[in-house]
Amino acid sequence: MGDGRCAVRLTRRYAAAPADVWSALTEPESLGRWLGEREWAGMGGRVREVEPERLLELDWRAPGEETSLVRFELSADGDGTLLVLDHRLIEEPLGMAYIRTWMGHLGHLESLLEGHRR
Repeated sequence: MGDGRCAVRLTRRYAAAPADVWSALTEPESLGRWLGEREWAGMGGRVREVEPERLLELDWRAPGEETSLVRFELSADGDGTLLVLDHRLIEEPLGMAYIRTWMGHLGHLESLLEGHRR
């Protein structure tokens, strides 16, 4: 990006309906379970754009960091949901850490969704 910022883009397929993935992304009790209570409690920011069961875009402000932009896009994929996470405007020194962080969080999201299906 040339301005000391970078981006992370991850795609995951979940064996859950878009409505279920949306609920996990937006309901406070679910957020704490897959994002982590400690991380969620320290977050700041605001919702920039919402299209229920399709798009959620947020200003993302973790403690001690510049504001970045997180976008979740959902689309039906057969009997499941394709989720695209696009995290932009990350301070370059934090980019690699965010890749690991998001991979872990999206794995926790998958576990949460599997628990709902049982």
